[in-house]
Amino acid sequence: MSRRVVVLGGGAGGLAAANRLAQHGAALEVVLVDRSADHVFAPGFVAVMFGEAEPEAFRRPLRDLLDPAVRLVTGEATQLDVAGRRVRGSFGDLEYDDLVLALGAEVGWPLGPPPSGDLAPWTLDGALAGASALTRLGPRDRVVVGPTGVGYRCPPAVFDLAVRIRRVTGARVDVVHPWPAPLAPFGPGPSAAATRLLADAGVGFHGGFEVSEVDAGVLVSASGDELPYDAAFVVPPHRPPSLVADSPLAGPGGWPVVRFPSFGVDGAEGVSVIGDLASASLKVGMAGTLAVHEAAFVADRIAAVAGGPPAREHPVMSAICFLDTGETASFLQCDFTGPASGAGPAACTLMPWLPYFRAAKRLFAEEWFATTVRGGVD
Repeated sequence: MSRRVVVLGGGAGGLAAANRLAQHGAALEVVLVDRSADHVFAPGFVAVMFGEAEPEAFRRPLRDLLDPAVRLVTGEATQLDVAGRRVRGSFGDLEYDDLVLALGAEVGWPLGPPPSGDLAPWTLDGALAGASALTRLGPRDRVVVGPTGVGYRCPPAVFDLAVRIRRVTGARVDVVHPWPAPLAPFGPGPSAAATRLLADAGVGFHGGFEVSEVDAGVLVSASGDELPYDAAFVVPPHRPPSLVADSPLAGPGGWPVVRFPSFGVDGAEGVSVIGDLASASLKVGMAGTLAVHEAAFVADRIAAVAGGPPAREHPVMSAICFLDTGETASFLQCDFTGPASGAGPAACTLMPWLPYFRAAKRLFAEEWFATTVRGGVD
């Protein structure tokens, strides 16, 4: 009798997990559930904002990216019955032996966008609105760029975004961030390089700035500092999906408390959590490449229980995030084993700034669909 594995979420981690599980053979019945029929490569929103590509270039049907053995269910999951080992939703009830939660983080303004609008390319709507805003900005304008908190997708991205906006518009640009220095959690080398990047581009940096309010024309910090602006490219809040936040799996802030290295949750037998949904608990960055590695590890562990080959003892916790100034590019590579295990900080390297890496970034987007989410990462 086959063992049913239900994967919730058709992002990077969910696709990689489902495909990897299917490759282990007939002992597993694999079902992937997502509310959308498409997979979107979210880092491509930056290219959309700067007019380098159309949104369709970064979207593919999930069915085209899945192993033929995976059953795809398109619908909205509405309840996790952990005790009964079932997922309820618009598709009915799905019972499972193993559940892989790869739902990511919900990104957006829960009470509606701020007065300045949603201009940051962390959503497609933000990228399109940001593209329109760029056409109206010039050297006399003041622009602020930054996140609403420390937990957001691709943490380095606000810094090269600020540099690109400065280069394209000539506006006065300032970065606000809760960190005391650019890329502070990623080590002195990357932090120093990012600090030089901003300084060379004429971009200001305001560390220790925790955004409290985005008012009309002024950004307000939790400590009461104010920074005026004409346009604010503020990363929207990232929060746990309500499906998890309203379930027995919810921990502090609604995020699940994830064990390392198993990616399990105490009191939830057969449940694994990977990707952005696990990042708050494991104290690691939100990155699709990290989710893919986590997916491979969890899939192999599930397959081993079903009679497959032994799985490795520890996951690969590697992630990369590209930075692109519009003229040259780099990427930050991190091993997050330290923070995930509680043994120390992430071990990170920021590659040299080279025009070549701009081409590499484009190739990476192509490889994302061709190989990265196919489950073959080791």
